[in-house]
Amino acid sequence: MKTHIQNKIIYHIYPKSFQDSNDDGIGDLNGIRSRLDYLSWLGVDLIWLGPVYRSPGFDNGYDISDYYDIDPIFGTRADMTSLLKDAKARQIGVMMDIVANHTSHTHEWFKASELDPSGPYGEYYIWRDKPNAMNSFFGGSAWTYSPIRKQYYFHSFAPEQPDLNWGQEQMGKELADVLSYWVKQGVKGFRFDVIDLIGKNVDTLEWFCFDKVKAGLKTLLSRVDSSGLVLVGEAGALNAGQIIELQQASLLDMVFNFEVTALDEQTGRGKWELAPFSRRRFKDTLISWQERLQDGGWNSLFWNNHDQPRAISRWYADSLEAAAMLAVLQFGLRGTPFIYQGDEIGMTNELIQLEDYKDIETLNYLKTSDNLEGVRMKGRDHARIPMAWTSGSSGFSKSEPWLRAVKIESGRTVENQQQDKSSLLFLYRQLIGLRKTYPVLMKGRFCMMETNERLLCFRRTDPTERAVTVLVNLTDQEVEHPFEIERILCATHEQPSSVLRPYEAVICYTF
Repeated sequence: MKTHIQNKIIYHIYPKSFQDSNDDGIGDLNGIRSRLDYLSWLGVDLIWLGPVYRSPGFDNGYDISDYYDIDPIFGTRADMTSLLKDAKARQIGVMMDIVANHTSHTHEWFKASELDPSGPYGEYYIWRDKPNAMNSFFGGSAWTYSPIRKQYYFHSFAPEQPDLNWGQEQMGKELADVLSYWVKQGVKGFRFDVIDLIGKNVDTLEWFCFDKVKAGLKTLLSRVDSSGLVLVGEAGALNAGQIIELQQASLLDMVFNFEVTALDEQTGRGKWELAPFSRRRFKDTLISWQERLQDGGWNSLFWNNHDQPRAISRWYADSLEAAAMLAVLQFGLRGTPFIYQGDEIGMTNELIQLEDYKDIETLNYLKTSDNLEGVRMKGRDHARIPMAWTSGSSGFSKSEPWLRAVKIESGRTVENQQQDKSSLLFLYRQLIGLRKTYPVLMKGRFCMMETNERLLCFRRTDPTERAVTVLVNLTDQEVEHPFEIERILCATHEQPSSVLRPYEAVICYTF
């Protein structure tokens, strides 16, 4: 396992919603460039940049038509070069999103595959004479008929996103060339979208084969020296043993596992059917993954991302105090913290009117369901509301943003919180500094300490450094803890004592 990933703080940017520079209502590369000083001030080491490749935009850039070009809505190749250069000058790396499971139906590979089955691109996609029972994650059959080729093609998601055929060796080599190109441009890492799906076998109705995933990753990385890169896989199907195997083989450094973020879903009924949030399950799941990856593995630490709406809205009724508690907990755990844009100021799901939803997954679901509460909590648009730089949307763009929402929380802006050293934003900045000051918080072992259900208490230990204790009140009630605090390193409240106030969290030395 690479050691350089242990000191990284990664900031996830959804480009369309981060900062608009040309007042068309859509975030862009030059907008990101204009905020690099903010990211440097915050202390992040790496930007995970959502897809900015050329795309028709059926799935907001996750339907790529050209892996080498920049979509005009985000800027130009020259703008991307400038972003990489300006970020490097601030000692910030850029991690690109790679979609290796599927392309856009407008990609030249797919058009060639559709027109000429016996040509060089004929088998780049999954074609069959008859569909089977597999369904798309976006609803309906996973097969769509092509009147041109007179066969059905497979798509895990929308019909506009045909799946690549990972049984075709040359296709994998061409995607490896894509990684090589971007590394030469100065990219410092990759996040592989739904990478576990490249291991499916559609003929046996199997969504996952670990050996196929491993072989695919080897192919993807075959054209680059990945030793200095940060490699992250979105792969909810992997178990802990498989994650460790990929990490030890340097095929992935971290994996996004979604067990924690799915705790408010009814098991086996999909993302939209909500279940009461269980503090017990939350605690147990966190501990389980910390312990399973303790020896030889490494965790990714996140609450939200572009597909996961705000946890504080879903679990904690928009509580800013709970947001602070989650921040301290996240930075106290063993693994690499991912901050999703707006986490640091406590952004919420806010309110999107029914007619303003944009996401293809949500729109497909609403065709067959009136479960508006499920959409309000889990719809991906709620994770994509433009960044709250100032009150209203003028800090993001002087035009109407591409995605409209009604602000339901005041004071949760960068402008307000940069003026208040007691704010959530300054807490994040302090936590980032703390991780870089105390190596035990980066590389130390996780040692669970038994307490009652309402508390999560653990130590981070390392033979070369004094152990650090993390005390977290998971509830909105006062809770006593059995530890004697000697020195506070970071806390959500002033003057912690033997009684933790609602959602109070402390990183400290104890006697």
